[in-house]
Amino acid sequence: MNNSLADEKAPKVVIGLPVYNGENYLRSAIESILDQTLTNFLLIISDNASTDATEEICREYADRDRRIIYHRQRENLGAAPNYNFVFQPGLAPYFKWAAHDDVLDPDYLRQCVELLDNNPQCSVAHSLSYQINGKGEIYGTHDKDLRLNGSRPSERFWRVLWANHFTEIFGVMRSDLLVQTKLHGSYVGSDRNLMAEILLLGDMGYVEERLFLHRVHSQSYMAKLKDNASRLKWFNPKVKTPGRLAGYVKFKEYLDGITRLPLPVSERVACMNNLVEWGMRRGVEVMVGDRDAYRKKLLRKYAWSQAPSNFTANLIETTAKDRKAA
Repeated sequence: MNNSLADEKAPKVVIGLPVYNGENYLRSAIESILDQTLTNFLLIISDNASTDATEEICREYADRDRRIIYHRQRENLGAAPNYNFVFQPGLAPYFKWAAHDDVLDPDYLRQCVELLDNNPQCSVAHSLSYQINGKGEIYGTHDKDLRLNGSRPSERFWRVLWANHFTEIFGVMRSDLLVQTKLHGSYVGSDRNLMAEILLLGDMGYVEERLFLHRVHSQSYMAKLKDNASRLKWFNPKVKTPGRLAGYVKFKEYLDGITRLPLPVSERVACMNNLVEWGMRRGVEVMVGDRDAYRKKLLRKYAWSQAPSNFTANLIETTAKDRKAA
């Protein structure tokens, strides 16, 4: 890595930006990070052996700003190992992953760090989000997605299992808690497992302003890779496990997190019950060929942004009635 920061003040936040062939939006992402009102951060960029102008762009910014450390991988490690590479514990109390195509409002870092400083029970802080297109134009929000906060680990675990789309994986996280997780696994959907693990260790905190701009475009991973086998290769080219086993792998990793992480016995049991429920419903959906049917049902039934405080209890009751009716 270039740029020694030994004589600089220790950063408050480390931002890890893994990238592969990201010349299309990389400049906007880096500029939005450098424009933050909280300036005491370190940006670590890991270039996964890109073949476009990514290296040139990264070196240009690294030469310009001493807060940027650029590393170029000799070969494509796959997305999961590259994401894990940029998390280097011990450099700062807080860590955040950044995507090469998302954009931050200038006040994002400051407000998320203040939330974590003032709320020790929170393991992650994130803001409300806008959706932007390839041109950077705002066209929607994530207001109707299921929020991941809750007073109990089992409640937060349930929410992660059934959330539709979540940008919280790009929130600011406590480094000492993140190091207790398995980070990103080399299997499809491992970001959801990682999110579940860190939220078993602490609550989710939200800044009630839209300071995160999530870009949805035709060249994104989700848009280009349509099947699990292709997605698995994107996560890690060296993994041989067939994509069709993704559900089994995820279930196994969820179970490992529940049993490995420090939880009260009652919460461990509650999480296992939620996991069994999830496994059964997902299994049925695979057999009938109606993927995400139950998740879509929940989304139609409950307006997440306006749900009452007891909506989780209502959902659990509804789930019990559904099982009895079946």
